[in-house]
Amino acid sequence: MKKTLLDINNAYIFFCASVYLGLFWSLHFFWFPNYPTTLNVDNYYDAIIPITDTATRFFFITIPIMAVAIVIMLISEWRTKLRWVPLAWVLGLLAPVLVQQIFIENVNNEFKAGVTDPARLQVLLSEWMFLNDVRWIVLTIMWCITMYFFIAKARQEKPHPKATPMTYEVV
Repeated sequence: MKKTLLDINNAYIFFCASVYLGLFWSLHFFWFPNYPTTLNVDNYYDAIIPITDTATRFFFITIPIMAVAIVIMLISEWRTKLRWVPLAWVLGLLAPVLVQQIFIENVNNEFKAGVTDPARLQVLLSEWMFLNDVRWIVLTIMWCITMYFFIAKARQEKPHPKATPMTYEVV
């Protein structure tokens, strides 16, 4: 039962890593290339603010649970060679949150206040996209680390010592 609960815990971390990564890969590859040429002072608000507000609400719930899951992973892996994975996740989760809270929130607040100057909008968009790309890079690395964790765990699995190989009798 304990192993199953730990597997569910670690799967939740991978789920969050995948959702987080998917969001930032989508931003980077699908939306950001178009933003500088398609967004203007009349339409940027609807293209950015409702989406970022929704994402913030979603991650406000999932990230604290993920932090608890990372602590559980750290405790369960502390005496193993894989303890570096949850330790990396401490930084890998903290970095994107800090970038959001320290830098991106300022840009979002300026977006919310209303940007009327097209030149200022382009400056803000560039800054906003760059900061989100920083998070994209961190989260890509963390997703790869998490995938490595699952691969390494699968390779650690050893057959039970009393297990016997299956033999087939030819009739």
